Amino acid sequence: MAQFLEFCFFELKFRFKSISTWVYFLAWFLFAFLSVASESFGPIGFNNGKVLLNSAYANAFNDVGAALFGIIIVAAIFGTAMLRDFQRDTYQILFTKPISKLAYLGGRWTGSFLTTVFVFSGLLFGTYCGTFAPWADHTRIGPNHLWAYLQPFFSIVVVQIFFVGSGFFAIAALTRKIFIVYLQGVVLFMLYVIGITVFSATRSLERFWSGILDPIGFILIDDVTRYWTVVEKNTLFVTWAPSLVNGIFLYNRLLWIAVGVVVLAVLWMLFPMSAEALTARSQGRRAAKAKQQEVAESLSVRSFISARLPSVHQAFGRETSLAQYLSLSQLRTRSILRDVPFWALVALVIAFGVNNGHFAGRIAERNVWPVTYLMVQAVEGSATLFLYIVGALYAAELLWRERDTHFDGIHDALPLSESVDWLSRFTAIVTIELILLAVTMLTGIFMQTIAGYYHYELLQYFKELYLVTFPQILTFTLLAMFVQTIVSNKFLGHGIVIGLFVLIPILFNFGWENTLYLVGQVPAYTYSDMNGYGHFVPALFWSITYWLSICALLAVISIAYARRGSDDSLRARTRLAVARAPRLLPAAVLCFVIAIGSGAWYFYNAHVLNEYRNARIRRQIQASYERSYKRYENVPQPKVTAVDATINIYPDRRSFDGNIRITLQNKYLKPIAQIHITDQHQAVSNVRLDRPSRLLSSGPRNVYSIYVLEQPLPPGETVTLTCDIGHQTRGFRDGDEPAEFAYNGTFFDSSYTPYIGYDRSIELTDPRRRREEHLPKLEEMAERGDPVQTLNNLFSAESDWITYHTVVSTSADQIALAPGYLQREWQTNGRRFFEYSMGSTHIQDFFAYVSGRYKVRKETYHGKDGDVELEVYYDPAHTYDIDDMLASTRAGLDYFQRIYSPYQFTQFRILEFPRYRAFAQSFPNTVPYSEGIGFIGRMLKSTDIDFTYFVTAHELGHQWWGHQLIGAQVQGSNMMSESLAEYSALQVMAHKYGRDNMHRYLRHELDTYLRGRGGETRREPPLALVQNEPYVWYQKGGQILYTLADYIGEDKLNLALHNFLMEYRYANATNQVDARDNARGSEAMDDPYPDTRMLVEAIRAQTPPELHYLVDDGFNRIVLYDNKALSATSEKTSNGKYKVTLDVQARKVQADGNGVESPMPLADYIEIGVFKGKKDEEKPLYLKKEKLTRERETFTIVVDEPPTRAGIDPYNKLIDRISDDNMIDVTRR
Repeated sequence: MAQFLEFCFFELKFRFKSISTWVYFLAWFLFAFLSVASESFGPIGFNNGKVLLNSAYANAFNDVGAALFGIIIVAAIFGTAMLRDFQRDTYQILFTKPISKLAYLGGRWTGSFLTTVFVFSGLLFGTYCGTFAPWADHTRIGPNHLWAYLQPFFSIVVVQIFFVGSGFFAIAALTRKIFIVYLQGVVLFMLYVIGITVFSATRSLERFWSGILDPIGFILIDDVTRYWTVVEKNTLFVTWAPSLVNGIFLYNRLLWIAVGVVVLAVLWMLFPMSAEALTARSQGRRAAKAKQQEVAESLSVRSFISARLPSVHQAFGRETSLAQYLSLSQLRTRSILRDVPFWALVALVIAFGVNNGHFAGRIAERNVWPVTYLMVQAVEGSATLFLYIVGALYAAELLWRERDTHFDGIHDALPLSESVDWLSRFTAIVTIELILLAVTMLTGIFMQTIAGYYHYELLQYFKELYLVTFPQILTFTLLAMFVQTIVSNKFLGHGIVIGLFVLIPILFNFGWENTLYLVGQVPAYTYSDMNGYGHFVPALFWSITYWLSICALLAVISIAYARRGSDDSLRARTRLAVARAPRLLPAAVLCFVIAIGSGAWYFYNAHVLNEYRNARIRRQIQASYERSYKRYENVPQPKVTAVDATINIYPDRRSFDGNIRITLQNKYLKPIAQIHITDQHQAVSNVRLDRPSRLLSSGPRNVYSIYVLEQPLPPGETVTLTCDIGHQTRGFRDGDEPAEFAYNGTFFDSSYTPYIGYDRSIELTDPRRRREEHLPKLEEMAERGDPVQTLNNLFSAESDWITYHTVVSTSADQIALAPGYLQREWQTNGRRFFEYSMGSTHIQDFFAYVSGRYKVRKETYHGKDGDVELEVYYDPAHTYDIDDMLASTRAGLDYFQRIYSPYQFTQFRILEFPRYRAFAQSFPNTVPYSEGIGFIGRMLKSTDIDFTYFVTAHELGHQWWGHQLIGAQVQGSNMMSESLAEYSALQVMAHKYGRDNMHRYLRHELDTYLRGRGGETRREPPLALVQNEPYVWYQKGGQILYTLADYIGEDKLNLALHNFLMEYRYANATNQVDARDNARGSEAMDDPYPDTRMLVEAIRAQTPPELHYLVDDGFNRIVLYDNKALSATSEKTSNGKYKVTLDVQARKVQADGNGVESPMPLADYIEIGVFKGKKDEEKPLYLKKEKLTRERETFTIVVDEPPTRAGIDPYNKLIDRISDDNMIDVTRR
């Protein structure tokens, strides 16, 4: 015991005298301190505006992040503790002493363990101190409870240190090589990243084993807290209780503690208290020595005579230097290639590529073709981080190799220039990186082949990997070599390099987004099949040139400071650098000139030709707009009634210009004296009114202008506004390029035209950002029945319904499109012109312009209400989803016209645009559809979710819910637009795939909704009062309506929607002529826009009284269930049938907007089911809605065939927080 304590205390004394221990502690202290003290510092991602930053939940996520990114620190402490005696050659003395293995290993391990726990305790002190920072957001800091700090720390960090540290300790003890220890850390980190990738790509609601097997904790914590509300995140603990999510956390911690114990036991058994390590190579060396000894002893003593030595001719010069450089580069490259660690790296790169390449064929739960840009993105994403690590590790190993092996005295005496020596090391590293990039490319091609995709696009691989990614890796490698050259300690160099790597995203979060001072960074870019690298190329080229030249200058400085001789001090090396400077000056000057020139050109484009706007500046502009002009929000303004625009698109310049004539009508009972114009994009100029007026004021950037009419506009009168509009691209920007304008695939909307009045959509909505900008709490949408907003529609307060006409031109090789029917097409002066008009049909003041080099697929839909021309404009390479889109459109037109009303147009068009934005948007009879969410879909099996089919049906549904009926600008109206479109798409899907197959989609919708509740930044509203909560109006809304249709009958719900639509469609459409429904004729409608009260009552009227609770629960309350199948048994009866006994549990709660739950009495109809077949392929033997009034019920059911599974709410139609346990295997008696 005395020896054990002696080793332990020695280790502790050594560690606490080492500056690295305090640096590590300070790093974690600052990490935790900034996580609480600064909201701009969001390293983990719990930046929900209502989650307390010092809650147990937030601390748990901080601790998990530290556990992952602190792996290298654990490796450094545990690894060097074991290797110190071998590095300093003291082990031979120690092993001659009577020291027990337990005392030696146990003392070293315990000292390392306690030191590491102390280092990571910086998290505790940092979080605590951060709560007292005067500049912190104290609305997000709760009371400091000691257990909220200690419980996550001991449960996550200390357990992690135990088993991970034990692994590093064992590897170091058995191999006695620090490089292998660090490589082990890299492997563990990267393998865990693979695990997270697999988990994210195959996210399922059933994740019991993924949580238990998670060694770090990200998946584990996500499993435990995935559906916690804000209140639960602020109050609950991730405990070891067996009842917490089926005991996942308890079993996980016990498993990995056991792994640590087993590793230590194996180490104790295998560790040799001798000079040799327990590796294959050391064993081989031992055998070779023994054989040499035997041979030497067997030989007779020879007499040696002097031999004539060859004469040596010394030659110095460029040829010699070149030969030395080539020889040393080859030698050092081969030494790396011969090493087992290198092939381990190759294996890892391949493993990562295979794993990520497999999931390149999946986007957001749907299968897609692994086109080259997706495959490159997948395999490069894993390889890039890996290559950064490789560059940092090998930079240190090659620069310190001679000193680590005590060979520096001989090496430094060789007739070898510093330039040759340094460059040969650099060449070896670069060669390895190029090889690994080639392996990455070949892996990607292999995975495309395996997936049955053979259009490889090798040039795209080369561009992305070697022209974009490799220069960034090269920059970091040069930086790492510079640091390792300058510092006097290899491990200090590692710390600085890691610190710089981590510092970049931290600075970015603090608003330091300028590429010119974020080392090695390039501005954000996206590759598109439609547009290639497009407009991103100049910024990429000049930023890469800038940083490569700067790092090349650092390389020149590194060569000047290269170590040589026994005096390794910075002062001595500075004297050497001065002496070497004349030889290196030309190269330094060249690098400096290139850096200054490229940096100046980049600055001129990003800051002079264009206004530089990082995220903070953009928020400040939004805040300034609200502060300055919010007071005008309710000033009466004339409404847009007609738009006539001429637009000229110049794809080669990424610009457009034109003019627009807008007819405005005073629909108020009082005259209007002023016209207010918002110009969000500074695209409007030369404003003219056809009545005498003057410009009263125009704010900064001309974003808001006020024109005073000499004679106020009387009620019912109109005024015509004419102006020029346009956008001119000048040079390039620093990562803030407008996504709307592309060489191929331009897509911009009516936000580039004047908006009449104050535009509320510009306001900041994130509560955290509003506090930063000192703005008041965001106003909620007006309540239903508000006398002002009831007269405005959801999409825009500036208009009701408009007539629309436009002429749009583009380059001769492109097609230009806008909503409306094509009247004519012609070419003039090498440009192509198109005229579109909606005629007398009124539409929403909501239109877009699209231009691209398209291939067109056309067909005619023949319906009982008339023909509809269907058109898909797509990139010639993206043919995969065209049939699917057209099939979904035909099915949607069949269904929607049958149950809702006739389609109001005679055409429906889908237009592909580049994946710079990932959405589809429904304009009148026209749907721009991103290549990022469609056009490359792939159905591998019949049970796959056909996302393209669903999205197409959803956007088609908006032609009714949004373009026939639009709600008032009040709470709940998004439900009438988005939820009804979502429901419509779900029904189209159900009719194609069958209702028995819909539960897979419903479960993922349910998962998204429940997760969204935990990210709520304000208060979750009931569905009928939804405002700006997409997870409510999409996922919950679609599911509530689909379930309601299942309970009351699809026909009854559809009848309610039909009645509602026919009563309120085209509300406020003066002289609206519906060309497709002559029975309506021409009529004036001046009624207010509808709200959800009318919709809910229409649904209630078709719902049986005993199911009225479903209407109230679904629309007016936040209701959740906790349904669970407890047991299920079956026995065969005498008549050959099977009697199933099923025990179930059901609970029902009502939540408030913060997630606080209250029990509700249960008197609900819930489906009970018995199934046959394999999991996910079950067929129902019995399925019936039973009324449950008690928490636990037992059902006895007789079925005709052998059952395999049974449960409650098997198709996940109800909002159940834990739906994993709804079904259970049937046990046969």
